[in-house]
Amino acid sequence: MKKIFALAAVAALTAGVSAYAANPFSDVSMDHWAYQAVADLSAQGVVEGYPNGTFGGEKHITRFEVAQIVARLLAQESQLNAQQKATVEKLAAEYADELSNLGVRVNSLENKVGNVTWTGDARVKVEREYKAKVAQQKDYSDTFTGRVRLNLKAQANDKIAVKARLVSKFNFEDAKDNGKISVDKLHAEYAPVEGLTFDLGRTSATLGTGAWYDSDFDGVVASYEKGMFNVQAGYGRYRDLNTDDVGMLNPFFVKKAADGKLSGSQKFNIQKVDKSVSEAYFVQGNVQLHEKVGVGAFYTHFAKAEANKKANAFWGVNGKVQLMDNVALSGDYVKATEKLEGHTPAFWDLGVDVNYKMFNFGVRYVDLDAGSYVGGSGLENIAQAAGAKIGAKYWQATAGVALAKDISLDGYYNFDVQAKEYKHATENKMEKDTLYKAWGVSLNYVF
Repeated sequence: MKKIFALAAVAALTAGVSAYAANPFSDVSMDHWAYQAVADLSAQGVVEGYPNGTFGGEKHITRFEVAQIVARLLAQESQLNAQQKATVEKLAAEYADELSNLGVRVNSLENKVGNVTWTGDARVKVEREYKAKVAQQKDYSDTFTGRVRLNLKAQANDKIAVKARLVSKFNFEDAKDNGKISVDKLHAEYAPVEGLTFDLGRTSATLGTGAWYDSDFDGVVASYEKGMFNVQAGYGRYRDLNTDDVGMLNPFFVKKAADGKLSGSQKFNIQKVDKSVSEAYFVQGNVQLHEKVGVGAFYTHFAKAEANKKANAFWGVNGKVQLMDNVALSGDYVKATEKLEGHTPAFWDLGVDVNYKMFNFGVRYVDLDAGSYVGGSGLENIAQAAGAKIGAKYWQATAGVALAKDISLDGYYNFDVQAKEYKHATENKMEKDTLYKAWGVSLNYVF
């Protein structure tokens, strides 16, 4: 990667760190697109030029130069917010050997035995879901849960790494299954050349910004990154299909009716009757058009669960614009390839996220037709709308604050949840009665 693009990314990471920026280098003119980023980082002491007063932005940056930048970011860690700290810690883990040669001590790097590195996180979360109209019943339900995750990475050599994640979930109100530990990720990464990675096992897949799918994936994923471009392809199974995120009302899933036959309303062909998930593949690509503008697209296709039905597929486009140093606009548009009840289901979201010092805020609008979503969203509690047979639309507000190093308090609020208009008036009324708003607060610790 060229030095100028690497420094533009670092500038976005350090947004909100105060510094006076003057013209530092003779070869970076004031009308250059990266001038402000380079000037700010120079003023913060994060980057230095060459003795002749030049920056050398067209040269390829070395791992040692990146490690020097990471070391200086670590020195300013107290000025970063929780999200920025997490990113810097990931960079520190990646460039651990180079940092060690620089004599930089990083606490997270000391969690290492031989070639095995471990990190983790813990969370306590309270959620409440309000139901719109429930006769003679409590109009809300609460959950009080905890979760601990431990990530392990064994570096076999400079090209192969084996990763696993252990997780334990528990309910503070119900002792059933509390304390059980499971392995929810286990995969091997092979990087034969710079920029190319093959990932095999139970890993993760993120399509678009992650609003449509950002969860577990069983199979193989190949990724290639070169400068401003990156492409990815995967074959396997999406693990979060047909979970509580969607519910059995979603018409994209084949299921058994009461008489043991396929339900006539289940038009789409993604999941088998025995609830095993059909295989799928995806391809996606992203390009950074400018230091502040990125766009992408994906296509995913599901194998037939029933031979006499059409296979299903989705395509999507997404984008992110850095409106200001600490303000970003992002969104997705996803559409199915098959029709349902005369229309082609679509899913879209658009949101603004703000990071300011130790705080972060966001607001997002989500609109999903029936059958446009199949589970696994990275958004908080999308389940309340996703199971609606006729589709739904709602707003989500998020906020967070870094309470201390590695500790944050985060919350969300889903509101104005409405059923979409549909040609079957009786179903429209029924679904309106089942939609509800929700909120949640979580205390998070990263170690």
